[in-house]
Amino acid sequence: MNNSGFRSHCALATGLDIIGDKWSLLIVRDLFEGKKTFTEMRLSEEGVATNILADRLKNLSHHGVISFYHAADNRKTKYYFLTAKGMELYTIQLEVMRWSSKYYPEQATDHPVFLEQLANSTTQKIAKTHTKTYEQNHHKHFLKMNPEA
Repeated sequence: MNNSGFRSHCALATGLDIIGDKWSLLIVRDLFEGKKTFTEMRLSEEGVATNILADRLKNLSHHGVISFYHAADNRKTKYYFLTAKGMELYTIQLEVMRWSSKYYPEQATDHPVFLEQLANSTTQKIAKTHTKTYEQNHHKHFLKMNPEA
């Protein structure tokens, strides 16, 4: 990697340096689906190891894709959330899901209603609706956990 920590000045290579490993987009997916804590993400079906999860959370936070706040009643508990930059990854996830369901339909069976909706709608429309809902839910949770904020 060059001095900036990236392989090259290619936009695709730069993006892959940040989110192109096996776990980062799955962490982003988990946050979109409502998981908030390290433990909730560790218990995802894919079974990420704790050291890898900690490393990916640190990397995503370093690059401003995610952030966190501490629980008001327990400073050891961190609640992770997507930043605006992280929420923009939703369209990438939708396109990967669209591609997977097209070419590997036998594997893409966990969200059949959503995948049908995806096939019949535009990615941008779904992303806009979902990110608005995500922002509202994140704000409600933050206020619940930090009532004095």
